Amino acid sequence: MEEDKHPKVIIPKEMDWIIFPAPYINWDHLLSGFSDFPSVSSDIKMIADLREKFELTVRQEEPMLVPPAEETEKGFYFLTNLDQNIAVIVQTIYCFKSEEKGNEMAAEVIKEALALVLVRYYPLAGRLTISNEGKLIVDCTGEGAVFVESEADCKMEDVGDITKPDPDTLGKLVYSVPGAKNILEMPLLVAQV
Repeated sequence: MEEDKHPKVIIPKEMDWIIFPAPYINWDHLLSGFSDFPSVSSDIKMIADLREKFELTVRQEEPMLVPPAEETEKGFYFLTNLDQNIAVIVQTIYCFKSEEKGNEMAAEVIKEALALVLVRYYPLAGRLTISNEGKLIVDCTGEGAVFVESEADCKMEDVGDITKPDPDTLGKLVYSVPGAKNILEMPLLVAQV
């Protein structure tokens, strides 16, 4: 069995929420609140130290719009009550490694696939707006999804365990629309590859 190169930090179940303050963690402030709990404080300090040892640099190309590959329906797409009540942008990271191919053409392949997918899932090529009744709806404009090609100065293996929250590092792997002040100013789908 291969030994894990990454140290394990075990935090009691009732303390799990400590690891997930979003979107950014002020480690000094977080540690100061645990001075009476040395074991938890030292575990959190270890996480902070590990985070500081790795600095990810990501170079992003100019963002572009990828429209659906074919003409799509226009009009409004009405959201469910659940979507109305929980209107948040969710940032996720997906990692795939091909055994047969390298990643030289990954961005082009994903961009073409995105255009094809947007034909079937056309609301994602639209924009959020507010209806006359004051509800959040999707205006199916067919504008497209934002696509950003990027390149990191390391391999994904070097980033470490991406299931562990580290906004400073992982935040560089997702594209944030500059200047967007609210959800209405953000596209429904953004892909950084």
